Amino acid sequence: MNLLVKNTTEINGKVTPPASKSQSIRAIILASLCEGKSVLHNVLHSDDIQDAIRVCQSLGATITQSGNTLTIYNTGLPLDISSNTIESGNSGITTHFVMPLLGLRKNPDTAITLNCNEQMRARPIKSLADSLENLGLAFDYLNNPGTLPVRISGELRGGKSSVNGVTSQYLSALLVALPCAKQDSEITVNNLQERSYADMTLDWLKEQHIQFDHQINGETDTFQIRGGQCYRPFETTIAADFSSASYLIAAATLFSGEVIINDINMSDRQGDKELVYILQKMGADIAIHPTHLHIRGGKKLSGIKIDAIDIPDLLPTLAVIGTFASGKTEICNVAHARIKETDRIHSMTDGLTRMGAKIIEQTDGLIIYESHLQGTHVKGYGDHRTVMALSLAGMLAAGTTTIDDCEAIKKTFPNFVTLMQSIGACMEVKK
Repeated sequence: MNLLVKNTTEINGKVTPPASKSQSIRAIILASLCEGKSVLHNVLHSDDIQDAIRVCQSLGATITQSGNTLTIYNTGLPLDISSNTIESGNSGITTHFVMPLLGLRKNPDTAITLNCNEQMRARPIKSLADSLENLGLAFDYLNNPGTLPVRISGELRGGKSSVNGVTSQYLSALLVALPCAKQDSEITVNNLQERSYADMTLDWLKEQHIQFDHQINGETDTFQIRGGQCYRPFETTIAADFSSASYLIAAATLFSGEVIINDINMSDRQGDKELVYILQKMGADIAIHPTHLHIRGGKKLSGIKIDAIDIPDLLPTLAVIGTFASGKTEICNVAHARIKETDRIHSMTDGLTRMGAKIIEQTDGLIIYESHLQGTHVKGYGDHRTVMALSLAGMLAAGTTTIDDCEAIKKTFPNFVTLMQSIGACMEVKK
């Protein structure tokens, strides 16, 4: 399907972003490790969430849904997994988190195949797998070494290991699983990126009273994790998703009008809230309130240099903002954006160049100059964030922009088009 976007001059209204994908999946997985019943309110509805639910059901959890509330029950550890194959779909968080959890099951010597869709198969897992081999698991790659699908066997014993910091998901996966291992563990990470997401995981561990120690020495993080611990059933409400809200915030900033973005909690650990402060620095009129943002759009922005090491998901949106800002906008230190659902540095360079933008692709980021965009046909690359960011560019561009693969937005933000239309965006889905 294609997303057709026409030039938009003004947007107004009130809008509420969807719930956090990252928080929703962490809550679902932790609840599935508990002995007893947990209740999760305001859970996101998206393809990634359905992947997480399906995987946790494979881990033995009983999950029922009523509206936006999930009730999750399990019998605790060891996990009772009856299937020989687990399908994790296209969810990177779910895929990485389940890998060590397979070492916490009954009959760990019997191999289980972990499979996923084609897009996820292109993403590397070797660093996490190598780390887990030091902690008791064994991996038999069924396709290409270091990628899925893979057969996993062995018990997660704990011990000493290290993991690459290129994505925080590797570390978070270990942090969630290792408290349940029999032995104490020590994990070292060099040059940890996306730190805010690791901090999010640590907040969950603190909430669960999990005992660990964390030390930072230069570019090295070291974690001491006590083994033999367990998670306790809980009830929680999931906060709004700042990654999804970023498109609403950007749109409200780029176009004339006034927009209220509700259910915004700037104290939440999500790193992508940084977009608010970046835009304020560039000249945006954004008032921060305890429960919402009030944005008066259309103000002239000025280009700045942005270190995006902890906010790779914002790169596509920041690239579009850069075409609107005067002078030069430089996004740097975000090479890990190349190993997401697609190479986002390349996908945004390609799309914005087709639209007439002055943009230079760097190894670790982008340089963007103020540009006059022209509507045309651009590729979505099957990537939800590329599609949504390019829709913002289409709203800025003269004429009509057609973006393919727009069904990808269902991964995290199924009602994106409807919400954007509600505040005045000129866009629609066409088969």
